[in-house]
Amino acid sequence: MRLFDNANSPYALKVRIALYEKGLEFEKHELRFQRDREELLRVNPRGEVPALEDGGTVVYDSRIICEYLEDRYPTPPLVPADPAARARCRTLEAVADTQIDPCMVVIALAKMFRPEVGTSHPEALQAAADALDKHYANLERELGDRAYLVGDFSRADVALAPHLFFAAFMGYGVPERYPRLAAWMGRVGERPSVKRASTEALETFTRSQEETGEAPLFDSQHLHWRGERIEWLVRVGLGPWLLEEIAAGRAFFSPVP
Repeated sequence: MRLFDNANSPYALKVRIALYEKGLEFEKHELRFQRDREELLRVNPRGEVPALEDGGTVVYDSRIICEYLEDRYPTPPLVPADPAARARCRTLEAVADTQIDPCMVVIALAKMFRPEVGTSHPEALQAAADALDKHYANLERELGDRAYLVGDFSRADVALAPHLFFAAFMGYGVPERYPRLAAWMGRVGERPSVKRASTEALETFTRSQEETGEAPLFDSQHLHWRGERIEWLVRVGLGPWLLEEIAAGRAFFSPVP
């Protein structure tokens, strides 16, 4: 089994955590440079990480990869047995993937990838931060008195962890007014699977910052936009900025296979 990923992707971290939770052995194949793009397109015609190769089967998109792992390697389970709880687990995973992720992308754009955007559009950064706080409030309610979001540790927790830990890294961690969510962060962060995957991602990211001479796979001056991330650019007032990026050739979209 081989995992094609990149430390900059929260979805790659999500899949690594799931693989470690299931105790599966796999080969890490990190795609870090532009010269790796052809290989990436071979395993995922959309040009996105992660992708998983399991024998003759190639699967891409983190949710589909996690579904595949659950079907192919059901023990230990990462989704509840009860149908209602399974639906809630998948809903929370979708919230992480399609709502919290784009908020974090706007924050990362304004604070790290393209800081000039944060300077020229401070209202966009504030709107994303306000939306993230609303998600924190909702997750505080969703947790209730549970240790994890649907009872036992599940894909809901796996999917949320990378985004919320990245938020903390960016200075937008869980506020004290959400003590249940803050305690959840502590429990999740102590799981061996999360510790291992997070350490690996940080080491790879640090190494990538020291490498020079080769064009990186993910270039902050030539960003890949898709789906809900585009929606959130528009929602926070960065639609005109994106159009300028497209006109200047600094934005690209997934290829059509």
